[in-house]
Amino acid sequence: MTPLALSADFMFDALNRFIDRLENVAMVAFMAIATSVTTFQVVYRYGFNNSLSWAEEVVIYSIVCMSFVGASMGVRHGVHISVDVLNAFVPPAFNRWLYIMAAVLGIAFAIALAYFGFRLFGSTLKRNMLSPALRIPMAWVYLPIGLSGVLLVIRYCWVIREAWVRPPISLAEELASEKDKLV
Repeated sequence: MTPLALSADFMFDALNRFIDRLENVAMVAFMAIATSVTTFQVVYRYGFNNSLSWAEEVVIYSIVCMSFVGASMGVRHGVHISVDVLNAFVPPAFNRWLYIMAAVLGIAFAIALAYFGFRLFGSTLKRNMLSPALRIPMAWVYLPIGLSGVLLVIRYCWVIREAWVRPPISLAEELASEKDKLV
């Protein structure tokens, strides 16, 4: 490999590790927020006969954020729902192209998600809409949609790179073995 190719591989791997850490930290943080707020809400409701007016909203927003972060993690670890019947019947050389075509379709979806997510963020920000209980700008609630699209594009590019540089059978084995490594 040329020094330029090695440098690009190193940069791509470093970006991949950084996004892995970012996703793991975000997932743990959102899960901790949802769990602790739900616990406080139960204690307040049944222990003190009172409830927190904002708790449900915080938990819902945390779960939504976990879903968008989880979408990117699912692409990285190859755990999204897929139909593998065609992969079983085609030769390994064609299998690589199936992975690449699926990733290209995923990129098209992710670009649309990012575009419309950031448009929603911008239009909501202009309108100064506030959430009902927390009274925070709703635009910040919609921001994870666009960010998730960007992360998905990066992850699908990683899938294309892996399908291109590795034999198709080893890619399938690796993706199958990584299913157990999710947070």
